[in-house]
Amino acid sequence: MANQVNKLAYVDSKLGVSLPGQQTTRVIYDSVNATAGQQFFEFFTNFAGKTEFQTNLTTNKLDSAESMVIKSIYIVMNSAASNLADHLNLNVTVGNQVVLKDFDPSFNTTSRGLSFDRLHSGFTNAAILEVRLLTDIVIPPQVNFKATLQVSNALVALNDDITIVLKGYGRIFSAGASF
Repeated sequence: MANQVNKLAYVDSKLGVSLPGQQTTRVIYDSVNATAGQQFFEFFTNFAGKTEFQTNLTTNKLDSAESMVIKSIYIVMNSAASNLADHLNLNVTVGNQVVLKDFDPSFNTTSRGLSFDRLHSGFTNAAILEVRLLTDIVIPPQVNFKATLQVSNALVALNDDITIVLKGYGRIFSAGASF
């Protein structure tokens, strides 16, 4: 089984990425401001008018010299009225491939069950959850990606923010000695 560094290098070499890169940890995030009762959310598709506190991207592609392996997915909701403890349906799409399909991460909220990664026992806050992935998901350079989240309850209030954070290992552009 390849580790995350080898997997990322393999995918980059298959795509012909030969630019120098700096290995790093990588965190990308996007927030959606909800309407009242909204149950379906799409992330990493619309960046218009968002501040650096709502997203750290300007497009749903990584730069031509960047790539990433997703190791964990963190979801947080800032609402006093509702939480993520009900059932969820999470999908992550890279290119035209759904790489995480119909996944319900809600069992990692509160103490409802065992956490998927067996590294912790779930969060005590029902508005925060994190899932560590056992299979690496690669986001290659210049490939569209998005995430969708469907919630089972309609308790989402107007102006609630839901944020998805993708965390993992990555490669960013490094000019090296060329400048």
